[in-house]
Amino acid sequence: MGIPEITFPNEDIEFIKDPYPYLKDLRDESPIHYDKLSGLNLVTHFENVKDIQKSKNFSSSEPTGYVKKSKESLINPKNYDYFWKTEEFNLLNLEGNIHDELRGLVAKAFLNRQVQELKPFMEEKSSELLNGVNNDKFDLLADYAQPYSIAVIGELLGVPQVDYDKFLYWSHAIVKMYDLKVSDESASEAEAAAKEFYVYMNNLIDEKNKNPQNDMISRLSQVSENDQKLTKDQIICTVILLLNAGHEATVNTIGNSIVALLQNNIPTKNLDRDHDIKNIIEELIRWDSPLQFFQRWVLEETEISGIKLPKYSKIAILLGSANRDEEAFEDPEKINFQRSNLNHTSFGGGVHYCLGAHLARLELEVSFKNLFQNNISLNEDPKRTGAFGIRGFKEISISIS
Repeated sequence: MGIPEITFPNEDIEFIKDPYPYLKDLRDESPIHYDKLSGLNLVTHFENVKDIQKSKNFSSSEPTGYVKKSKESLINPKNYDYFWKTEEFNLLNLEGNIHDELRGLVAKAFLNRQVQELKPFMEEKSSELLNGVNNDKFDLLADYAQPYSIAVIGELLGVPQVDYDKFLYWSHAIVKMYDLKVSDESASEAEAAAKEFYVYMNNLIDEKNKNPQNDMISRLSQVSENDQKLTKDQIICTVILLLNAGHEATVNTIGNSIVALLQNNIPTKNLDRDHDIKNIIEELIRWDSPLQFFQRWVLEETEISGIKLPKYSKIAILLGSANRDEEAFEDPEKINFQRSNLNHTSFGGGVHYCLGAHLARLELEVSFKNLFQNNISLNEDPKRTGAFGIRGFKEISISIS
């Protein structure tokens, strides 16, 4: 069985607005499509995506024998010195022993107990921000979700509050490098932001080493296992992962979720009284995932749904497509808080299961419970950022009562 070739429309405005009908067409035609622009084999079905997330036959780090095809248009992060310095030890990019050892050390500094200790801070910050908005018109993202999320990440990491705006900018700039196609302008901005972030973190880690506090950067600086400690670069890469995954994904989940409810005529007030808040969170993440794809390399020739993928071919698992797969979810286009299957793909799987899932779920639970005390209305249709990979809105003008 051959692989259909397509030109993936990741820059088409209508596709970005609602990619799911197109993704359904892809699923109906074939479990894999080859994108001529990126050189990626796009995997669309839930079962295949889940299998790949858990399989050791696929690598998130580039194999030593991989040769880039001349027509590949994806950027090479190694061509950007400081961006690569913040990515080299990113857990999502590592495999094997180095991944397991690094993840083990990071996990010791990121226990669920330490996350739960942040709950009073989350509740206070969420209430403070919502009490300070103009109820008739405010931007859910800029006035609430972004300052809420960056404050939680800042409190977790031990970043001085005066530097939160810097972290917000660095995060926005750096995540532009994660899309399927990146402009030279976005790449340059991300590189400059990564340099500023790298220099800042070097200094902050030095301060934490001299004067450890009850925060994650201090714990990352002190944690050890079998006489092994994290290097500065490993700590910096871990912090940028927490910043980008923990901040950007949370902000976009809040935005995507509230818009989803309103555009599907689901009243927000007391929604958490009518349904289990945990079910609400998982279903809304499934319905419009804040992260739409991950890239992988095939380590050995393999077969997916009868289609052979050669060694060192490159794939992208389409999380948003998998989460709308009719073979995995009954009426997947419908938001249903009574689903028995809450097993979406958005938090990953296997050794790369999201290390901060417990933090994300707690942030969302606190945030939604406060938001659901209100009737929320859209003042106008929100516009998407234009990115496919990290899916969110530019702004969301709402009113509450």
